[in-house]
Amino acid sequence: MLIGHKSPIAALCVINAAEKSADMSSDAVLVSASEDGEIARWSTADGRCLGVNPTGFQGVPQNLKAFSQGKYVVCSGQSNDIRILNSTTLEIVRVWGGHSNWVMCTDFYDTVVERTRWVTLTTDARLDIWEFDPVRLEFEKDRSVRNPPLLIQNNSNDRLLHIVGSSRFQGLCMALTHRQATIFVLRGSTFVPEITIHADPDTTWAGGDFCGRSKFVIWAQNGKIFEYDLIPPQGVQPGSMPSQEQQLYYSASLKHTYFFNTVNNRSPNQRITAVYDDHDSLTVVTFTNDEDRSTFSVNPLDCDSTEEVHSTEKSLHDIWPLRQNKDPQFGNITSTIPVSSNHLAIGYESGTICVVPISIALLHLPDLSRIINQQHGVRIFKRAHNGAVTCMIVHESHHHQYLLSGGRDGAVKIWNLIDGKYVVSFTVHALPVISFIDPVEQTDSRIKGCVVSVAKDNSVSLISVDSMACLFMIPGHSYPLASIQWRSLEDYIVLGYQDETAFVWQIASASLDRVLRGKQAKDILDDSRWPINHIKDSTTLKSPVGHRLNVTMRSITSVDHAMHTSTHFAHVFTFNIRRLVHELYARYEKMSDRGIAVPPVPQQSVSATSFDAIVPEVVTPFGTPVRDDPLDDANLDDGSINGSGSELKKALELIAAVMDASISWNVSQAFEDACSAILYLQKFTDHPSITYGLKGANGNLSILAPMVDKAEAWKVSQVMTASRLLAIALLAKAIICVKGQDAKASDLIAGYSMALPAVVGKSYCSPSLSLLSKYWQDPSARSLFSSAIAGLSEQEIISLVAYWENYLPTSNSQDSQGPQMMARATIVLGIMGCDQPQLLSPRVRKFTALSLAFLLSDSDLDDTKTQHTDLSTASIARTLASMELLSQGFTTWESYINAAEVLRTMFLYALDSQAAMSRGANNAIFKIAETNMPLVIGTLTYDATHAKKTDERVRCLKIIGIFIRKKPTLLLGDIHRVVEAVVKTLDPNVPHLRETMLPTATSVLHSLVKTYPFVDFSNSAQKLAVGTLEGASVIYDLRTATRSVVLEGHTGSINALAFSPDAKYVATSSLQDNTVRVWYSNVSLLGVLTSSISQGLTRRNEGDAQKAYKVFSFALPRAIEGPFETLDQIGFEWTSQRCVKLHVSDIVMSFNV
Repeated sequence: MLIGHKSPIAALCVINAAEKSADMSSDAVLVSASEDGEIARWSTADGRCLGVNPTGFQGVPQNLKAFSQGKYVVCSGQSNDIRILNSTTLEIVRVWGGHSNWVMCTDFYDTVVERTRWVTLTTDARLDIWEFDPVRLEFEKDRSVRNPPLLIQNNSNDRLLHIVGSSRFQGLCMALTHRQATIFVLRGSTFVPEITIHADPDTTWAGGDFCGRSKFVIWAQNGKIFEYDLIPPQGVQPGSMPSQEQQLYYSASLKHTYFFNTVNNRSPNQRITAVYDDHDSLTVVTFTNDEDRSTFSVNPLDCDSTEEVHSTEKSLHDIWPLRQNKDPQFGNITSTIPVSSNHLAIGYESGTICVVPISIALLHLPDLSRIINQQHGVRIFKRAHNGAVTCMIVHESHHHQYLLSGGRDGAVKIWNLIDGKYVVSFTVHALPVISFIDPVEQTDSRIKGCVVSVAKDNSVSLISVDSMACLFMIPGHSYPLASIQWRSLEDYIVLGYQDETAFVWQIASASLDRVLRGKQAKDILDDSRWPINHIKDSTTLKSPVGHRLNVTMRSITSVDHAMHTSTHFAHVFTFNIRRLVHELYARYEKMSDRGIAVPPVPQQSVSATSFDAIVPEVVTPFGTPVRDDPLDDANLDDGSINGSGSELKKALELIAAVMDASISWNVSQAFEDACSAILYLQKFTDHPSITYGLKGANGNLSILAPMVDKAEAWKVSQVMTASRLLAIALLAKAIICVKGQDAKASDLIAGYSMALPAVVGKSYCSPSLSLLSKYWQDPSARSLFSSAIAGLSEQEIISLVAYWENYLPTSNSQDSQGPQMMARATIVLGIMGCDQPQLLSPRVRKFTALSLAFLLSDSDLDDTKTQHTDLSTASIARTLASMELLSQGFTTWESYINAAEVLRTMFLYALDSQAAMSRGANNAIFKIAETNMPLVIGTLTYDATHAKKTDERVRCLKIIGIFIRKKPTLLLGDIHRVVEAVVKTLDPNVPHLRETMLPTATSVLHSLVKTYPFVDFSNSAQKLAVGTLEGASVIYDLRTATRSVVLEGHTGSINALAFSPDAKYVATSSLQDNTVRVWYSNVSLLGVLTSSISQGLTRRNEGDAQKAYKVFSFALPRAIEGPFETLDQIGFEWTSQRCVKLHVSDIVMSFNV
């Protein structure tokens, strides 16, 4: 069941895939158009909505046709314009206008000019031929056609039905009107009518088409189907005269007439929808929409003596056995609305309202009355209305949460959700209340805290929830309400109706001021200075104040237009799985803050940000306060739940319900045992009333028909499998981690996914790698991705890699590659290169590496981006993905890319104003530094001293500062290079350099001294000293930006260094040679020679450098492992000019100089 269009479906067409998709399948695509002009694109494999254009057609579409090998769709109907849309994006690429009336069209191959042309046919049957440019998608009318024929006489009431071209006979078309079917040939600029078939006087034509090799069929409204043999011209030999008419023209011979058995089988509402050729045998498709049940039939047209078709109908109920949703006590559901993060309000036809936890509603919706008395957090408002509850809305006022309900009795009632009590009632409407509207105006004290109710007679009332009073009522109008404009400063409310009238009401006196029509009304309502509510849906769905909804619910309604009634026959719960998981972690962290012992919570991936355009559903950052659900706390049984853990328990209850409805049992015992033990699930529980679906573009839904065997859901499509596995994996990882078993989570999830194919069988659809790549930053999705790859054969992997390689940005064939496909291909192959590089050949690794670098540096893939706009969301997502994949698989990609330039690009992003971009770049740089620190620090120090632009030098110093603050251990081996580079940026001999670099250099030096105990600065002497791993110490004069003294003598790395208060001495210490050495910091002649001769920091003969003034030896009771552990455990403290103390962990040693 495909759900999304808001008005009746008017046209359909199927586009067969020209090539295999990303998941190595070749599924067709269904394109649908509704009467409001909306055009949608759906997958025929699982029904997923792939795209929507809400304004694809201006008018009522009547015909959809794919052309140019399925690349484009032409839409025509009740409009003078024809729209050409891209079949993949549904973007309008051409508006083909200039027609005199409503128009339809088809393409044909003209044998005279030897190219494809188009013919249009208006509803008054005027024919025109058009030239078509397939490159520019332009149409030009053939002006050489003179006096085109009329297929309908001017005095006739006949109207065009449709036009169709023959795929076998070039230039042959059929134009069908209510009264006649005309087959004609188009050659060059000539129309040649060949065959005309008139309908019987007692009926009209309903449809027709070319079928098979040489036949066509026409069917009538009375159920008769006429099958004709189409006889093409036999041709005339050169130099001969035609002897028979069929040698020049097409002719038709009636072969069979079929009709349905009206007495026994055919319903008056039965309609023939299609007749198609199936291996030279005709098959008819019919549909019947009756009040009691809807049926369809697919019947072969077998020829018997009577040529009577005995229709074998199949009810939609047979395919979709909808169970009785009527509650035995409350009746049918008539209205639903979420009232908090964990609760749902349900209105019934009996007038009862139940507010129940979502977990209970999900599993027990058909029989809530049987179990709600045994549950906590339930509120029941029995007989709230005299008749059905028609609409509800949640409103918060004075720290109280209220539920407003409207009923068929015309009353509006208010209920306190916290204590479950009735508050007040307003009988303000004579007919049923159909919707509530929350005013967008919230500044005026008179409007703030109010709710608008609208009734079936279009009467309106303004109810103040703050004062519990009805402020005023506005009588109805003959046309539906379209908008409400709030001009509170002018003391007016303007009601706009669908007949383009506007009623201006005065707020203070509640009286009608004036009525405006036409342009005046439009100008008033279009005034953007005033807030306005546009009335689109029956009820304005507003999230409860302070709550982010984890789940929404919508009812699928069957409308009887004749009886003006509607029936809710199915209810769809849409869960935000990531938000559910996030809330569980947030509750968990809240318990930890209260002092309750909890295991560590796994953190989000760096790139899982709101800028991931490929993954639109994003959770809020961890640490964001999660508001408690007040309905959870109100009815807690004090003896059943301790107060601190109740919030976590409620979150687990909802997750348990979703998991219980999603998981397939008897697949992996270890995984199922873990889930059932934590969530107290009963294995092998069957929920026959629950089925699964997918949420697609524009929020449109695809719901699977209920299946007797739940394993069948794993055989639908690769996207369905991946979506369901992702939901199970995310939920399972959260609950397993909550119980402190996070180390087992990935293995359990991988074991479950790898066991599924054997349990389901040969028809199992492996998870979509394309979909999993969207969520590749998530560890669960990454684990599923690896498991899916592991389940492929060698030949399947080769085919998979070859397919995606074709879509890389570096590929030679980029005819139809969009940014999304290029990014997806790069990510898929990038993941494989990071996790299993042996699966990629050197050539593919090279192209993947170059593609990653291309996505990193190219921010202009989006056609809509200009130099004056910020980076698009999609561009940011691609850049984040490329940075993370480049850093994770740097050892794989390094040999194929210019690593230094890639790093420089990341340096640029590391200081980006977008927090997500800078965070992603910094983490990528850190990851690369863990793999190849010499490359990173070498690039940073070189650019800091040699870059042509000072802002590039400043950028490098800032990134060095980030390293010092966040990853100080990574720099331990290269501190002397960093200090050397920073000092060089302060060279006073380079004009303006020192002034520009001084603030940033000062900040970096301050961080160095604060972080590393072997770096010190003397403010009085303006000297900087640094110790090295080689045992040398270097003193720099910052006034001249030169190296002044090199101190060599230690046989191990320097662990601590400090100037004396007067900067006369420098104390150094090494834990490897267990000595403390005190040096003169002043420059000696020998020091000058050493400074001028020495270009490196390698050790020399003892006589080549300044010797220590004093040397002290010491011994430690225990060894300290390496330099990484010494940053916070060692340091000098000069207590006077002649005394220095060395602190090593909790040991203090004092030395007199």
